[in-house]
Amino acid sequence: MLKWLYVFTGCLSVLGSAADVVPHDQAYYTAGVRNTELIYTQKNLPVAKTAAAVQMYLQPRYEQLFGYVMDEPMYVGLLSDYNQLANGFMTPYPNNRQMNYIGGAMIVDYFSATSWLKTLLYHETAHNYQINLKESAISRTLHDIFRNGMVFMPWFTYPNITESSFLLEGNAVLNESCHENGGRLYSGRFKAEMLMQAQAGYLTPERIYNDNYFFLYGAHHYTLGGFYQYYLAQQYGLLATNRYWKEHAKEWFWPFFTNSAMQRTIGVDFETSVAQWSEQMHRDASQVVVVRGEPIATSQFFTPLNSNRHEIFFLINESGRERPKLVRMNRQNLHVNKERRSLIAGKVLQLNGKYVTQAAAMTSPLRMYQGLYDTNAYLVEGTASKVVHGYLRDGRAVYFDVSSSFDTPQLYVGEDFYAQVNSSVYIDTADNLYYFVQEGTTRTLYKNRTPLTRFEGYYGFVTDVDAQGAVYFIANSPYGSTLYRVNHNTVERLSRGDTIIDARLIDETKALVALVGSDAYRYEVIALDPKEQPPHEVLPILNTLMPLDISAPSPSPTPPVDLNHPYHSVLNMNYSGTDLFLGRDEHAGTLYNVNVNFSDPLLQNTLALFSWRNSDAVSVAGVRYRNSQYLLQYTLEAYGVIDEESNLSTRDYGVAAQLRLPWLRKGYYDGDIRLNYIQEYETQKREPLAVTLTTSRQEWYGVSMYPNVAASVSLYAMRDRDDTSYGGSLSWSQDLWTEHYITLEGQHVSSDAKTFQDERGIKVSKTHVETLYDPTTVVMPSLRDTLYIERATVARIRYSSVFNISAYYFTFPLSLHRESLDFGYSHYRLQGFRERVDVNEFSMGMTFDTLWFNRLNVPVNVSYYYNDTQEIAKRQSVLFSLGIAF
Repeated sequence: MLKWLYVFTGCLSVLGSAADVVPHDQAYYTAGVRNTELIYTQKNLPVAKTAAAVQMYLQPRYEQLFGYVMDEPMYVGLLSDYNQLANGFMTPYPNNRQMNYIGGAMIVDYFSATSWLKTLLYHETAHNYQINLKESAISRTLHDIFRNGMVFMPWFTYPNITESSFLLEGNAVLNESCHENGGRLYSGRFKAEMLMQAQAGYLTPERIYNDNYFFLYGAHHYTLGGFYQYYLAQQYGLLATNRYWKEHAKEWFWPFFTNSAMQRTIGVDFETSVAQWSEQMHRDASQVVVVRGEPIATSQFFTPLNSNRHEIFFLINESGRERPKLVRMNRQNLHVNKERRSLIAGKVLQLNGKYVTQAAAMTSPLRMYQGLYDTNAYLVEGTASKVVHGYLRDGRAVYFDVSSSFDTPQLYVGEDFYAQVNSSVYIDTADNLYYFVQEGTTRTLYKNRTPLTRFEGYYGFVTDVDAQGAVYFIANSPYGSTLYRVNHNTVERLSRGDTIIDARLIDETKALVALVGSDAYRYEVIALDPKEQPPHEVLPILNTLMPLDISAPSPSPTPPVDLNHPYHSVLNMNYSGTDLFLGRDEHAGTLYNVNVNFSDPLLQNTLALFSWRNSDAVSVAGVRYRNSQYLLQYTLEAYGVIDEESNLSTRDYGVAAQLRLPWLRKGYYDGDIRLNYIQEYETQKREPLAVTLTTSRQEWYGVSMYPNVAASVSLYAMRDRDDTSYGGSLSWSQDLWTEHYITLEGQHVSSDAKTFQDERGIKVSKTHVETLYDPTTVVMPSLRDTLYIERATVARIRYSSVFNISAYYFTFPLSLHRESLDFGYSHYRLQGFRERVDVNEFSMGMTFDTLWFNRLNVPVNVSYYYNDTQEIAKRQSVLFSLGIAF
């Protein structure tokens, strides 16, 4: 995955980017490998040695394939088992980094690869080469001066950062699949999803190139993008396909020329190549046999099926925008029960009569674990750091130990190691274990420790066992994925269908299967139609491509990887680049914002030397330091006004600080205590010191535009000079039905100030922009001018309805995701220092969720406000906001 970091520089901001690891993480160590610094824990030392050997092989190969030797040191994090995500990411900013997390054993069937670690390294390192390319004199010069900073525009230095995820992720999927480790291009599920999109006519530039909210929801970048890149490599070779990034990196000024860069690379522009690929895939899709049975359910997202003796159960999300439903089907009478459950998406297990899911979540402010989670998203006791497949009759858990499964899943039964495996595990009623083991390109099915059958390929997992001992499993078909069984050394294909990605038996003649459709996953009961036939063998990817025009890299010895070089976050800080933005104002003249940045690779410490000049004709310079290594996180800032040509009565210098203690991170709940202090530059008098205690609960499912359920309570107090202000706010929102939301909010604040002179008392403002240091601020959008009062009480109600009308374009820079229509009412009781004012404010607004340049989401809001008083507010007003209010 490529992690995009959009940086909006601000004035005296004490907020910063979060660290890549949890607070109070394990100790890390470093080792230099070629131009790379590996960062790893003591537990991950064996993994680090493997990663070092991979980089020694991989980097010379990628240098030839991408035509580029990295001009920045690369930092590769192998993060501790306190951070159990099934993920990894790469970013060029603020350092050339890739961070790899340990949790891949939970999705072993999805990736169709032997080693999770190698998959991450092949995939993320491809991103490092894609993004860091600088093929113009301008980009190279900017890098020489500013390193990987953002100068004028983020893409001036590294133009490829603007490219669509469809090309970035698709190319990384292609490269991950070319190293005798498997990969997603070997997956029958991936192929079925792509061909069903082709069958529906969805392989068009405007649909696949954009970030969109169509079925597959972002996964299309990997699924469709991977097969598109595979098509290019088959037609033009892997070398030419990867050299696209070298051509695209020449477009430093306006790098939104995918057509021309592709034309220069392979002689065909992007739109033409997509049309040719789509035509070929449509021909292949005409061969796909689509399964039809008795419909049970549909879902926009897929979670695996599970079962016990009596029922089959799984999660669905019918609209993709609502709380999921737990589906239970009785195996005897096929009765289906569906009920909403606040469960994290994942495989459902039944434990002590309750339904839980295999997932990953925060269990405290200090830890993220994989395990079993209940309807509050609380970790089930005893399951931390375990991918649980089920339980034996004596109560022992059968699970992957996450801490030791960074490379390959390590299967345990109770406390005892059982085997190293390469698929999920099925447990039958007699406590037999069934799983696949990968050896080279051969995949072998085991019952306990006895091999049953083998075939060539990387995709396959067990789904059921019948009363006669026949084993049912999913594997590749020629045009996708289907259901097989093995019995007495005979392998049978059980359906002509190519869209089966999971199954559970009802009896030996029929099964409940999960199917890939063009617009949803379908769950249907189908009749089984046995025919002797082995799984389809998928040829090694490299064997199907044009010959590579690169020489085999000479083998080099791997440098030592040991525990002799501890990682100290402060001492490992390095210069990571300079950001520079310029502007012009007719009154203030030249505007600028410059940040000279230093950070450690894990972002536990960041330091910035900054200077800026704003439209008030005020110039400021200072230093900001942020530490997020420990539970108590803090930011310190000092500044001085170096030039002032406005009418403001600015102070000469000042300081700011923020302390943040995340005291609650568990399930759907969050809790923070924050202490903020600032000496504001705009005035010589305001020095607010504010403390805020916040507790919240939020559930947000699928691609819902707003949280499905959210509630929060905040208590705060502020001291400014000799005045004390205090108050609290609460909010609650709920989806009434799919994408229709109701929100209630309340706030009460009070101050013991005796006068509004010198900006004392409770501040009433038009926007939320200035509430960072002053949580007592009251916001009234239709307000005429900022007020300072003694006390305020506010009540709000808002109704929102989402319309999923979309319009996507390839060459036109603006596309539309969806819209929201809002109606609101607010009542304000404002007690001034002399008199009280009661205000009623009515609002109606439209929010357009827009997409700029195929990938940048920018909400655009237009709101109309009617206020029943003209004393302090405009009777009627229209406000426009673009991402943030202005």
